[in-house]
Amino acid sequence: MSGMTCQRRHALALFALIVGSAFAGPAGATTAPALLPAWTPGTLDIHHIQTGRGNSTFIVGPDGTTILIDAGALDPADIEVANAPLKLAPAVPNASLRPGQWIARYIHQTTPADHQRIDYAIITHFHTDHFGSVTPSSPWSATRAYRLSGITDVGDVLPIGVLIDRLQPGSGDPAPHDDLTIRNYYAFADFLKAKRGTRWMPLQLGTTAQIHLANTTAYPGFKVLGIKAGSRIMDGAGGSRAVFDPKRATAPDGSAMENPFSIALRLSYGSFDYYAGGDNTGLDEPYAPDAVDTESVIAPLVGPVDVMALDHHGNRDATNSHILENLRPRVMVEQVYTTDQPGGEVVHRIAAKGLYAGSRDIFATHLFPQTEEAIGPAMIRAFTASGGHVLVRVAPGGRRTVYSYWTTWQ
Repeated sequence: MSGMTCQRRHALALFALIVGSAFAGPAGATTAPALLPAWTPGTLDIHHIQTGRGNSTFIVGPDGTTILIDAGALDPADIEVANAPLKLAPAVPNASLRPGQWIARYIHQTTPADHQRIDYAIITHFHTDHFGSVTPSSPWSATRAYRLSGITDVGDVLPIGVLIDRLQPGSGDPAPHDDLTIRNYYAFADFLKAKRGTRWMPLQLGTTAQIHLANTTAYPGFKVLGIKAGSRIMDGAGGSRAVFDPKRATAPDGSAMENPFSIALRLSYGSFDYYAGGDNTGLDEPYAPDAVDTESVIAPLVGPVDVMALDHHGNRDATNSHILENLRPRVMVEQVYTTDQPGGEVVHRIAAKGLYAGSRDIFATHLFPQTEEAIGPAMIRAFTASGGHVLVRVAPGGRRTVYSYWTTWQ
């Protein structure tokens, strides 16, 4: 594939946690190999990619089927100018390419050589740290059908089979904010649908039939369940119901507040379970009358998992006690890009043995010294490792899981 040749390899840091099965304690810490061993058939890989500019999770299923959850590329000015005094994480590995280009190169290296495509691309919600920021200076694609940033950078060089987002027709949910970025996304999706045969659709709730392996008979234990999208959640009877009144999460200009409208998924492989919920929120406090608590409704529908991607980057309005009590994650992954991630309240909740018993490990793609200083020793004790990509590798059938992180692109 022209434009995708890359000789970079990922060097692993010196930590790996191995567990024997769902909810088992650590079988032992081991020194990780110098280079990431290639995916092999039967193995499930979940890569949390660190660019310093938002969320991106890339999944290689046991038969090689690929799933991308988000491809963030925020505008640095949105953090360090519009939200001063917050600081932004360094661009990873550097700023010589756009975040979406780095994500595409990462996928190119970790996807089976005979499967250089994304079977399912899922946009959890329409914030730029999850699908890319477009400005008048953003470059055009060669087709000039759309500009390049985030998911459009990725989809420009890697074919996408199915594009899924949070839009639920007939739900009454407000449309995303009408700006250059969202208009560019629509142009991109229309182009892929018309010219490249991509199917563009909303997430289907309460079913595992939408997102599936190409070879379902070989690995029947692999399933992806659509739990929530927009203001709707699966009802357990094959349909959906409202989580909240969409008007509660509508900004003064009529656009969606977005975070509460995020998609939520549970991925299962044998005895292994994983949760990803975008920026779903869990705050419902008297001092925050405009907050929307979606996590408390999601939690019992997800149930216990081995690994949980922290909602909303570990910000203080998410990862509430209800979702922790229900999911009881053995491992948590926080995707960080600014100094208010994680919130101090979240650190204390995820470390609290009163919510659920047992060991837990927390991996962060980045942690700021300022954040550690502000939260204090509780944060140092709570986090297992930080500073790079986070890989969850599940052995065939979900019998054993290795959690590791690595820090450099070399």
